[in-house]
Amino acid sequence: MHHIKNWAVPAELSPPNAKQLHLWRIDLDETDEELETVLSEDELARAKRFHKEEDRNRFIKARGSVRLLLGFYLATAPEDLVFVYGPRGKPFIASPASVLTFNLSHTGNMALLGISREAAIGIDLERVREKPNLHAIAHRVFNTAIAQELAPLEGAALAESFFRHWTEYEARMKAIGNGIFSNHNPTRDAELQSTHFIPEEGYLAAVVMEGEPPPFEEWQIYLFE
Repeated sequence: MHHIKNWAVPAELSPPNAKQLHLWRIDLDETDEELETVLSEDELARAKRFHKEEDRNRFIKARGSVRLLLGFYLATAPEDLVFVYGPRGKPFIASPASVLTFNLSHTGNMALLGISREAAIGIDLERVREKPNLHAIAHRVFNTAIAQELAPLEGAALAESFFRHWTEYEARMKAIGNGIFSNHNPTRDAELQSTHFIPEEGYLAAVVMEGEPPPFEEWQIYLFE
């Protein structure tokens, strides 16, 4: 599995070409008060609903960073971007008109943002940890074959295998804009290709793209500061 160890700030940047993938890592503990000024009214309202200041600041950093990066790609002020949301909450760029696609996932103090062009994209990030109910979740979420594959596993082996399947499953659902318990479209699912990678020791992530995604060696990997 690919392990990304060198995240770097790009010296220069241009929008992705068709089917190209730009992957950004965002440190959510590095707060930036100015990011709050680029959020929309509904995003500010969502931020205020967080009870913990840490969670509120991380939400602001994540959403503000997305706006700054997409605004740069689109040569648009980040506060002028307009998003629309699918029935399951997936955001799409409504204004300015654009063929860029993107998806964000975060856990703890890390967020990953995937940006592409003319291709549905989904990304999921999880911290790999042992939990007492992984078998029960597997039977509820995964198909019979996967649940049977996980059945004899325990401890760290179970956690690693479970989250490998979980990140791909959720990234697929995010790519097509569905929730994890939604009905599947087998034809559409077959068009989505997945790649797993390790963004940091102890974490696992999956990117799912429609059609033929670029090989890992061709990804553009960046750090947002």
